[in-house]
Amino acid sequence: MSAQFSSVPQADILRFAAENPLAWVVPTAAPADAILMPLLMETDAAGTPLSLLGHLPRSAPLIPRLWENPKATCLFLGPHAYVPPGWISKPGWAPTWNFVSLKVTGAITLDDAFTEPAIHALVTHMETHNGSGWTAAEIGPRFDSLLQGIIGFRMQIDSLHPRFKTGQDESGTSRAEIHAALEGHPLQAWMKMP
Repeated sequence: MSAQFSSVPQADILRFAAENPLAWVVPTAAPADAILMPLLMETDAAGTPLSLLGHLPRSAPLIPRLWENPKATCLFLGPHAYVPPGWISKPGWAPTWNFVSLKVTGAITLDDAFTEPAIHALVTHMETHNGSGWTAAEIGPRFDSLLQGIIGFRMQIDSLHPRFKTGQDESGTSRAEIHAALEGHPLQAWMKMP
């Protein structure tokens, strides 16, 4: 794997996880039981990633697997795009796919004590960045019954593996052409232009 795609500044990793919280939670013991869920990256005071906070449906097949073996991988996929040869003025250039992604490994701790804080943190995060200021309190008495169907978790991060393939291996001209062709596409914001 090319180091140029995996050498990503920590600030970009944090921004990526904040903007793209939906991830596959893949238990090591049973990858087929993977499930898509929104996750929040938690950091220490210096901004170093420490853990992921989330919740899972109690009825999901991966729950008993995680009780037995808490090791898991979380796979975040952000904006991506097919890059056709027609975007590039270089003869003989082949198509490619550009994307931003993150793989996080660690051990998941399932705990009822994490459930309500995980929901409040997620709602606050999403409403702050995208919403109207809605809070979970607006659900009213039904909120407690909804909590019964889920369980919160925290995953201590053992490793982070970003892979941001955004044309770093292309010439300056080709990168500029890809950047221009992606006008209005969310991937364009992840392309670092000289």
